[in-house]
Amino acid sequence: MRTSTIAGSWYPENRRELNELTESLLQQAEVPEISGNLFGLIAPHAGIQFSGRAAACAYKLVRGREINRVILIGPSHYHSFHGLAVSGVDAYETPLGIVPVGQKHAAALSALPLFSGPSDAEMPEHSLEMHLPFLQTVLPECELLPIVTGHLSATECKNAARELSGLIDSHTLIAASSDFTHYGHRFGYVPFEDNVAEKLRDLDSGAIDRIMQKDCPAFMDYVAETGATICGATPIALLLHMLPPESHSALLSYYTSGDILNDYTDTVSYASIAFYG
Repeated sequence: MRTSTIAGSWYPENRRELNELTESLLQQAEVPEISGNLFGLIAPHAGIQFSGRAAACAYKLVRGREINRVILIGPSHYHSFHGLAVSGVDAYETPLGIVPVGQKHAAALSALPLFSGPSDAEMPEHSLEMHLPFLQTVLPECELLPIVTGHLSATECKNAARELSGLIDSHTLIAASSDFTHYGHRFGYVPFEDNVAEKLRDLDSGAIDRIMQKDCPAFMDYVAETGATICGATPIALLLHMLPPESHSALLSYYTSGDILNDYTDTVSYASIAFYG
């Protein structure tokens, strides 16, 4: 069992309080009507007071759908390694209860060289855990397959996506966990110092546009060229490689922590995007 490492700090540790907050965010979320299957999501993973509104927009689309497995892919913030690390636990636990891990698929993936990253990479990882309260609320019976990404070449990313694609059916959702630009001296990224809010939106829009066009090489080239500090670039790339050619995209939410605090000295951007059809 992987128990919560951030309940009480990143989100409430009281079950009732967390349930009420999650439900409130979902009810307030305004999302478009989408037709067909929901294939994948990109949603953020900061503290719920910052990124919860964007995450709720993503997971509101999930409620009521016949999805029984979620492949949750998040970046590693605490371990540096090559490849991908697949969950080695039987379940995750939050104040809302227990989410079982699909160990059959996890064990099969772990046998592959690309997926043999450190088994403890998931233990402190908030990029996975911050999705769980929303998942537990909208998909209380789902099975989870958590994956943490390390360093991958472009070719390895394609190969990993090919292996993951073998697990996908019409009842499987892929969730890529990522915040967008981390701006400020705290994050070591200050490409501009005036009109920060406007320039951040332009910078993030360049990445979002390429993502919504499902153009993975263009997205990764943009990240490399601009230095945009998008922590989940690799999870996003994996998702883009797995999208059906006929799928559509929708931007559900975008804002920054600077918008919330009215202070752009150090700010993180949040976006949620859906792929469907």
